Amino acid sequence: MRTKIDLNLTTLDKLAVLIHGPYAGGKTHLQGDFLRWGKERGKIAFVNIKGEDGYASIAAMGLGMVAETVESLADFTALVAEYSKAPFAAVAFDSLPALEELVVIDKVGSLRYPDPKLDGERAKMLWGQIKLALKACVIASRTTGKVVLWVASHDKADIAGSSKTAPNLIGKSSGDSIGWFDFVGELQADTKGATNVVRTVSFAPSTGVATRQRVAKTITEKIVIPDGGGGWAAIWKAIENAIPAQEKK
Repeated sequence: MRTKIDLNLTTLDKLAVLIHGPYAGGKTHLQGDFLRWGKERGKIAFVNIKGEDGYASIAAMGLGMVAETVESLADFTALVAEYSKAPFAAVAFDSLPALEELVVIDKVGSLRYPDPKLDGERAKMLWGQIKLALKACVIASRTTGKVVLWVASHDKADIAGSSKTAPNLIGKSSGDSIGWFDFVGELQADTKGATNVVRTVSFAPSTGVATRQRVAKTITEKIVIPDGGGGWAAIWKAIENAIPAQEKK
């Protein structure tokens, strides 16, 4: 199939975003804020992937019965197929490392990473299957909503020979996963005092942090995430402002 592409237009009709950050840094809370924003625009959904189970932090946001847990790769695949029939305004997936665990269980038979000592030559094949299946799941998830927001814990990873802070995934998937999204940002939580935590998200290009932004005008400023909400609205505004006016529909 050959499809014409208009390179003079950039729209926000479909968008997939990944935010990675430290444990207990506010990633799931940001997803709740994202869903409140999405609720004003249409249907919303929160997908908790078994093993993550951190949705208590958004239980008091007035989102209602919009969440469900998937416990296997088959569950996830069925959910994506169902949601894609009538895409939502906003879908939040929590989280990418938890999905990777479901993929490992499906391909290996248990939550055990392939080991050449135990699996022999089959280990290499299993690693390939895990990486390809994880990528396929994320790409498929993009069809579930106009805007899709994934989150991930992060860690140091070797990406193209350099050490970077990146999504906490196995091997090369840490770096490769950046290409599965339109925007990848790092959430930082800086404790200023006993009751004061300043949270920011950065999409800016960095030698030490894995980020991405598919816009012509680079977002360089750190985006402040207020405690009381409005963090996703600030992120969305920054993304909109990064699209030149003549390119907006």
